[in-house]
Amino acid sequence: MTNIYGSPEKIQYAKRLFEIGIKYLEGQGYEVSRVPRAGKKSLRRVKKGKEEFNVAIRTSQDQWFAFPRDDASGRWLGMDDVNVERVIVVALNTREEGKEKKGLVHDFPADEVRECLNRNFEARRKANPDVDISHGNWISLYHKEASDPVSLVAAGIGLKYEPVDRVPLFASTSDEVDDEDLAEADSSIPAVSAAASPVDEALTIPEAKRRLALTFGVDPSAIKITVEG
Repeated sequence: MTNIYGSPEKIQYAKRLFEIGIKYLEGQGYEVSRVPRAGKKSLRRVKKGKEEFNVAIRTSQDQWFAFPRDDASGRWLGMDDVNVERVIVVALNTREEGKEKKGLVHDFPADEVRECLNRNFEARRKANPDVDISHGNWISLYHKEASDPVSLVAAGIGLKYEPVDRVPLFASTSDEVDDEDLAEADSSIPAVSAAASPVDEALTIPEAKRRLALTFGVDPSAIKITVEG
């Protein structure tokens, strides 16, 4: 539900969360690669020995995640159409105010995610036959399931499957994650063109903080800049 391009900090968080998902898979001993011609930027192919399958990666800064639905077929795009077996969701630990920012890594069976999406969508549609999920059908990771409001039907998969890893957000950075990865991993945003962040614009204070935070490995909120005329 969060527009990750609302601030430079959120862009930085999203890239790091996606990277944490990749590193988690590699830490499990998988070779991780993109899927040629799949058309799914947040899709990855993982291989370990004779084991090989597709994984969908989602990032979350507000602790909800989503998949879009094809109305004609009823399939969940980015999962059913590309035979995904596992869904990795990396969420920012925003429930822990005052704590160090970390990425909470969840490793869900795709069948469980599909069941949550189906139950949630059917509840939404029953409540409103014209329900609009053009930006994805959203599932809450940590709310307890409830029938009212209907958005909390099938909530709580992140409580059932607790984080398998907790990684400091600013431990490292990577150039392997691009804007197209993020645009699909976080269903609340459109694909971003290169024009979205032109390099020839004047440097803003938030952008300067973001770059310094990347250099020193700290939260952008720890950077203080004073401009003297």
